[in-house]
Amino acid sequence: MNKIKIIFLLFTFIIVSVFIKFNNDIVSQYILTKLSKWTERTVTAESVNIEYFKGIINLNGLKILNKPNFYDENIFETKKLTIEIELSSIFSDLVKINRFILYQPRFFFEIRDVTEKKENLKDNIGVVEKIIKQTPPKIYPPKKKDKNFFIFSLSIKNSKAFIRHQNSDEALIINLSDMSFQNIGNTNFKKDKNFQHYKDIMKIIMGDIYFRIPDMKLRKFLKEIYKIK
Repeated sequence: MNKIKIIFLLFTFIIVSVFIKFNNDIVSQYILTKLSKWTERTVTAESVNIEYFKGIINLNGLKILNKPNFYDENIFETKKLTIEIELSSIFSDLVKINRFILYQPRFFFEIRDVTEKKENLKDNIGVVEKIIKQTPPKIYPPKKKDKNFFIFSLSIKNSKAFIRHQNSDEALIINLSDMSFQNIGNTNFKKDKNFQHYKDIMKIIMGDIYFRIPDMKLRKFLKEIYKIK
C-alpha cells in the first residue's frame, strides 16, 4: 500500500470519527432536551452512549432535577437507562421505542408542612397543591404538530423510593417491586386494546410505593390528602 492510499484512509477515518462524534453530540442533546420537555424538569446524564447499528442508547447517571426549596437535589435518578429505539423515528412525530429499561432507579418524594392546616401542604411532584386548591387542569396552547412516543416494552429493576415528610427527620426508604409493562406511551398509534398511557403507569408505581409504607398513620394521611381509593 503506497503512501497516498495510507494518507487517504487515515483522512477518511478522521472524517468519519469526527462525524460520528458530532452526530452523537447532536442526538444526545436532542434526547435530553426531549426528556426535559416531556417531564417538564431539567434532565441531565453523566454520559450518553449510542450504538447506531443496534439502535441502542445508554444514558448513564440520568437525573431529573427536583423543584426548588426541597431537600433532595433530584426527584429521580437511575444508574442507567437503556433505550432500544428505531433511530429513524427520533426526528419524526412518533418516536418508537422497542425496549426501555431502568436500572436501579431512585424516586425522591417529599411533602412539606405536614400540619393541621392543609392549605400549607406542598409536594415536589406538584399534585397536592392542585388537589387542595382545586386548581383546574392546565390548558396548553394548540400545537401544529404533537410529538408522541410509544414504548413496546418497559422494565424497571431494583428500584427504591425515598419519602420525606415533616414528621420525621429521616427519609423513609422503600424497596419496590421489579416491574414490566408493554405498549405504553402518550398515543396509541397501533390502536392496541392493551395500550396504557404513561400516566397510568406512574399511578401504578405510586400505588406500589403507597402500599409498602409501613407507617399506617403516614399511609392514612397520604390517602386523605391525595384522595387515594
